[in-house]
Amino acid sequence: MSFPSTTLVRSLACLLLPILILAGPFQTAEAAERPKIGLALSGGGARGAAHVGVLKLIEELGIPIDYVAGTSMGSIVGGLYAMGLSPEEIQTTIEEIDWDGIFKDESERQDRRMRRKLEDRNYLVKSRPGVNERKREVNLVPALIQGQKLELALRKYSLPASRIEDFDDLRIPFRAVATDVVTGEAVILGRGDLAASMRASMAVPAVFAPVEIDDKLLVDGGLAMNLPVSVVRNMGADIVIAVDVGGPRRDREEISNVLTMLDQIASLVTWRNTQEEIAKLKGRDLLITPPLGHDVLASDFGKMVEAIAIGARGAEGKRAELSALALPPARYAAYRESHRPADYRVPNVREVRINNDSRLSDRILSERLDVTPGQPLDPAGLERQLASIYDQDNFESVRYHLEDQTDDEATLVVSAKEKSWGTSSLQGGMEFSSTTGGDSRFNIGLAYTMAPLNAYNGEWRTQLQVGEEPGFFTALYQPIDPLEQWYVGAGAGHMNENLVVFNANTQDKPIAEYQLSRTGGLLEFGHNFDNWGRLGLRYSRFSGSAEQRIGDTPFSNYDFESAEMTLGFQLDTLDSLTFPRDGWYADINALTSRGALGASHDYDQAGFSLIRARSWGRDSLLTGLTLAGSFGGDAPPQSYYQLGGFLNLSGFNQRELSGANLGIARAIYLRDLGTGLVKTYAGGSLEVGNVWDRRGDIGWDSLRVGGSLFVGADTFIGPLYLGYGQADGGHGAFYLFLGRPWNSQRDGMGGIN
Repeated sequence: MSFPSTTLVRSLACLLLPILILAGPFQTAEAAERPKIGLALSGGGARGAAHVGVLKLIEELGIPIDYVAGTSMGSIVGGLYAMGLSPEEIQTTIEEIDWDGIFKDESERQDRRMRRKLEDRNYLVKSRPGVNERKREVNLVPALIQGQKLELALRKYSLPASRIEDFDDLRIPFRAVATDVVTGEAVILGRGDLAASMRASMAVPAVFAPVEIDDKLLVDGGLAMNLPVSVVRNMGADIVIAVDVGGPRRDREEISNVLTMLDQIASLVTWRNTQEEIAKLKGRDLLITPPLGHDVLASDFGKMVEAIAIGARGAEGKRAELSALALPPARYAAYRESHRPADYRVPNVREVRINNDSRLSDRILSERLDVTPGQPLDPAGLERQLASIYDQDNFESVRYHLEDQTDDEATLVVSAKEKSWGTSSLQGGMEFSSTTGGDSRFNIGLAYTMAPLNAYNGEWRTQLQVGEEPGFFTALYQPIDPLEQWYVGAGAGHMNENLVVFNANTQDKPIAEYQLSRTGGLLEFGHNFDNWGRLGLRYSRFSGSAEQRIGDTPFSNYDFESAEMTLGFQLDTLDSLTFPRDGWYADINALTSRGALGASHDYDQAGFSLIRARSWGRDSLLTGLTLAGSFGGDAPPQSYYQLGGFLNLSGFNQRELSGANLGIARAIYLRDLGTGLVKTYAGGSLEVGNVWDRRGDIGWDSLRVGGSLFVGADTFIGPLYLGYGQADGGHGAFYLFLGRPWNSQRDGMGGIN
């Protein structure tokens, strides 16, 4: 046997040694040969769903992705993809999220506490500035949306990555881009809490509250870098696939309404820095611009599935270039195996720890949490429980995270942060109505609510009203247990109400008008049935007078004493008290007035009102029935039931009909016109009913029929209606109405809620 010469061996060693050194003993051929590919996903609101369509083709072709960076919605899609979700799983996630609901901090109305539901009967605007008593200042909220639901959703979907602090340890290394709102500089988030980082990246200024991370106040990354090409390049990418879903700039003729104007502004804000990043593309880099056009705007979260399909079409236009980056099937399978996310099982809860940054008792939080140590974490159930805590209306945010997490268990930490702008609040509002019959109503209200008064979330609310019915009322509401199952209340004030007397046979102008004035107070004790009902016992005592201001009727001015015991039950599961689409509303009460209580008249009254709302598509139907009567004595005029006006026997003037007994049945049809920003409706109604002085007068032949056609809008100052009503006997009236006309009873300022 012969051996190579020593000179030949040395020559081969000199040739191979540099190669071995460069390759390293553990470097695979695939890693040594192929370039590293980075994915840059831009922001664009709902348009960002198009990224999912691009990802589908990338995986279909077998293209390995080594780095991902995203801005705003691109950070959410990119973050979910980097942690291991497939494009199909991300699409399923997008489809199951209630995007209309997730951009509202408060729970759906059906799930809110009864105190808040009963406040809806007031005409005051629900949006209200905060008052900080300690600093004695009034503050506006820092953003329209605090992101309560959004962050909980991101946390739920990112739970498999909750143990990862360094985003390089994700299945694919990831970066989220945010903007430092103080300096305007881009902030690249590569470690920390993945859910909080994605949330910060899409915190559109003034729309979403900013997120504080590492002493920086962060907002939407699109302000500084909407398409993070340079980020994935700096992460180590040799080739960048950039996907730009930013909104196109519009021509002058296309900017015709508030939606197109907002879309144009959003596009202009990000367009310049996007162009700067596009200019950094070179060589084999690819730019994919899905043809979203104006078909899907940044705010069109109802069209995200459509955006995914458009993203797939945009990627198809680059199929040839993308195919050049694909690996052979076997090598891509090896890549997928090496990037397979670790199996994840929801951990058992080791213990629950509460960080309560508020003046409320820890029991208000802990007794609303139904988490058993030793049992698996239930993210969906926990979200509902946190929503119940948030509904106490004292918190800026109520969130959770896991600490000391192992493969089997973790400590659940619930953090509740008190409103930084103040837990007390101011509210204003206006109610206005007018008919062609000469009746009108105009009042302006202002309310100040001081809360919390104590650890059990007591509230002291004072309301002032000026206009045709001026008044003042102050009331205390005090839960007496952590779950607010029982409560007490007290109130006092002076109120005025107009009592208008019409001649119903001629239906011309009012023949007389009284001003009823009442001064006094009330006490109440009751029980709340979870978030759907309330039973309350109320004693009210008022001294009053009826002053005739206009006209000449048999009734002269008179004084009266009102002293009543009322047992009332309210049920409320309506999804909206403005334009309801689903749910029930019921109000049942029984009242007794006796001289022994201090009243000037002895009588009893009882009644109920029921409303049912249901819907199909954009159409809704409300059906309702109200029956009420007086018993055991003669009810005085100030206690009469009143009927007439829009949706209350339309065609008659408001409160034109009055009597000791009342009955009305209604059917109201609503059609959502699909206007988006301010919801508008068209509808019609049919009402049958009447009032009677004596129960013996009640009969089918005495019923009156009315109906209406109208358009309505759910404006920020309250529901607005313009309509025409027609009733039997030739009665007709046009209505302009700001308020809630189908409410069965008007609580006025005398309610504790």
